[in-house]
Amino acid sequence: MATKPDYKRYGFIPQRQQGLLLMRLRNRSGNLTAADLRKMAELAERFGTGEAHVTIRQGIEIPGVKEERFEEARQAILDAGLLPAVCGLRVRPVVACPGTATCPYGLVNTRALSDQLDRQYVGKDLPAKTKLAVSGCANACTKPQAHDIGFRGAAEPVIDQELCVKCGACVKRCPAAAMTLDDDGLAIDLDTCLSCGVCVATCPKQALAYTQVGYHIYIGGKGGRYTNTGECIATFVAEEEVIPYLEAILAAYQELADKGERLSKVVARVGLATVKAKIADKLSG
Repeated sequence: MATKPDYKRYGFIPQRQQGLLLMRLRNRSGNLTAADLRKMAELAERFGTGEAHVTIRQGIEIPGVKEERFEEARQAILDAGLLPAVCGLRVRPVVACPGTATCPYGLVNTRALSDQLDRQYVGKDLPAKTKLAVSGCANACTKPQAHDIGFRGAAEPVIDQELCVKCGACVKRCPAAAMTLDDDGLAIDLDTCLSCGVCVATCPKQALAYTQVGYHIYIGGKGGRYTNTGECIATFVAEEEVIPYLEAILAAYQELADKGERLSKVVARVGLATVKAKIADKLSG
């Protein structure tokens, strides 16, 4: 009997109906052109049922592809210039919000980072499936804390007391109630601050600015049957330092994990301190 192809490596999932596959397509940063959508519609009509499903990871899933047409369908994806998804024990498609491209709350260029992550890491073999998410601000729309590795844009505010007119606008708008105003002037409790940037955007006199802008990095998050909230292991990591940090995380994960063990289980088994120490060792090496 002929061995079946590794469907999951190419983003195809066996359906519950015998002999049928789900064909998954990914995109970068959740963005699709009108031309991409037309091509996907053509694939759905040519190989599937003519329908498509938008996945949680911002991809497109086309049901009803016959197994015997797998190679033909896979080649058609490539010929159309589209991106196949990947499944199995490897890095999955990256989920990202619009960031500074369009969102008024965006603090970082999420598209640039997520595009780079897609090109360099999606499809990389690892001990278990590994999901990445990029969010542009504290709203965390892509739930970076619920992914194996998550990146959340953050900006730390600083006050110029000479410019402050004590209008109190920032105090009223602060989502975390981290700002206070009294006779001594304006103050920020940085332990409570979400680094969301709302105060800076609100100030009518530019008395608030950012001291540092970057990414908070989370590891060990997980959805599914048994959920887990990731731990923040680094704050305000500059964009150019994110990739080296990710390399260190993945190297530590590969060294510590058993086959099939998600990063959350590694953290639970060996302890966060051990994982962080291993990451630090990889960074310094």
